[in-house]
Amino acid sequence: MKIADNMEILSPNLQRTDSAKERTAGKGGPEEALSRDQVTVSEGAKEIARLQLEVSRVPEIRADRVEEIQNAINAGIYNVRGEAVAGKLLTEAIIDSLV
Repeated sequence: MKIADNMEILSPNLQRTDSAKERTAGKGGPEEALSRDQVTVSEGAKEIARLQLEVSRVPEIRADRVEEIQNAINAGIYNVRGEAVAGKLLTEAIIDSLV
């Protein structure tokens, strides 16, 4: 089996990158071509990284909310709606069955 190094034969729509052109043209070795490669991070990726950092700073347990609920339970004024609990249970069961 013979593998051609000619990109035009494989697909006329493919284009070589600058570093691939330099390596095939014989200008410098692979190390030289690789040292010129660059990576550009999109604005969207930067925003995702920023948001991940913000989310990681938020505590998993909201102490203020826990204290509020504990006070309501201790005062005897915390009411649980059965419909809300059942709805959450069904939603979770449906999601789990799909995943």
